[in-house]
Amino acid sequence: MTERSGARRAAPLWIGGEKSDSRHWSDARAALLRWWDANRRDLPWRRTRDPYRIWLSEVMLQQTRIEVVVPAYRRFLRALPTLARLARADEEEVLSLWSGLGYYSRARALHRAARELHARRQSFPRELAAARALPGVGAYTAAAVLSIAYGEPLAAVDGNVARVLARLLRCERPGEAEATSLLDRARPGDWNQAMMELGQTVCAPRRPACGECPLAAWCEARAAGEVARFPPARARRAPERVEVSLEVVRDRRGRVLLERGAFPYLRRMWLPLVRRVGAPRAATPARRPAGAGTAPGERRFEHAILHRRLAVTVASRTVSAREIAALLSRGEAERRLFSPGEVAAIGRSSLLTKALAHAA
Repeated sequence: MTERSGARRAAPLWIGGEKSDSRHWSDARAALLRWWDANRRDLPWRRTRDPYRIWLSEVMLQQTRIEVVVPAYRRFLRALPTLARLARADEEEVLSLWSGLGYYSRARALHRAARELHARRQSFPRELAAARALPGVGAYTAAAVLSIAYGEPLAAVDGNVARVLARLLRCERPGEAEATSLLDRARPGDWNQAMMELGQTVCAPRRPACGECPLAAWCEARAAGEVARFPPARARRAPERVEVSLEVVRDRRGRVLLERGAFPYLRRMWLPLVRRVGAPRAATPARRPAGAGTAPGERRFEHAILHRRLAVTVASRTVSAREIAALLSRGEAERRLFSPGEVAAIGRSSLLTKALAHAA
């Protein structure tokens, strides 16, 4: 117990206490699943038990809002509707379809895993150990896919589920043991999705709608008047500010010169020519407003990559074929000319999209 509040540190539910009896939690499970059946949102990945499509949705949903994922999910599946089709695709096609979702390492890992499975003539594994061995598949993703697609009794714990558990059990750091002890083994996929949905729509980080919660009668943090204290805030990495200078160079046919490998925070993505990346320093409020010109022909905007706040200056110019040839031969980064149509067909980071828009 903590000295301040008596909150548990994720003690297993089966260790003593009036609220650990099976009838009590059976009623809670039934209440949550009734709520889920009546209130679940109609999302495209909830209309299938295809493990490939469920896996794709779970990867896309990592650190990305549902409203951003839905159109990207549909676009991706129109082009790559099966695991075999994903395995045969080249990386540029996969990254292009991923554009707008960010965290492109997820797409590359998904692609590598699909190729491994296709080479072995397998679909997404039913066994937890085999699923966890795939590139990019961690404990949460494996449990989510196996429970939803195959009905395996595995608890999937993401940030939303952890928050629900912390408040429900009034414990500081709930984990897999607590989630597993509550799991509805008859409907594990629905249970996991219901817990996630509850955290997304009702048991929110701030101002949770406790009056609408199907688990309110069982919530120990609510009973103690301490919902706001659970889970305790985690220390976050201090934000850094980085000055970046980019240059959009076009030839007289309207093609743009992009490079890959020069920018330290997006080494595998195509970007305008990187002229300067300053040393990170403690973040402070922007000294100049985003979009304000710093010199004739330059524009400025703000961009975030994880904990880094980039203050980006972008310039643009149109040059001769001779200068394009000289630029293509310089530097260690990979450089290529892209027509507007070709730019639309590659993986486009939001940094590239912003830079091109400001340099238009």
